[in-house]
Amino acid sequence: MRPFSTAFLTLSLILVISCSLKQKEIDPWLNTISGGKPPEIDITGRWHDIQGSGFFTWGEGHLRQEQDKIRGAIGDYHIRGVVSGKTVYLVFLYQGVVYYTARLEMFQDLLTGNYFKANNKKQKRGYPTSFVKIGDPTIR
Repeated sequence: MRPFSTAFLTLSLILVISCSLKQKEIDPWLNTISGGKPPEIDITGRWHDIQGSGFFTWGEGHLRQEQDKIRGAIGDYHIRGVVSGKTVYLVFLYQGVVYYTARLEMFQDLLTGNYFKANNKKQKRGYPTSFVKIGDPTIR
């Protein structure tokens, strides 16, 4: 029974990995999903998830936007993304592997929306998440 369980788990893992967004697919995927609108916002700065502390938090990081392209890091993840209109599309990578994507909207100094597992390329049924810009005196 044990060899069967091991083989099943291995094949399941291979299937999940094969369906996931790959690093070489990031730029084409971002261009397709974002729709390519010109950016209406600039998210350059320091950000922290509003979860605060606890078991699962993204942590703090810095994002840099040049035109519509985003680069940076949040917590342990390297970030790549694009801004389309007022919507931000992010890819979370750890050691070169895509773990999550996110679709967020900007409201003042708050990015809020959903994150998705890497195999959810169409970004359906996500998990809520939000980031607040650090250093804004209006946020307490």
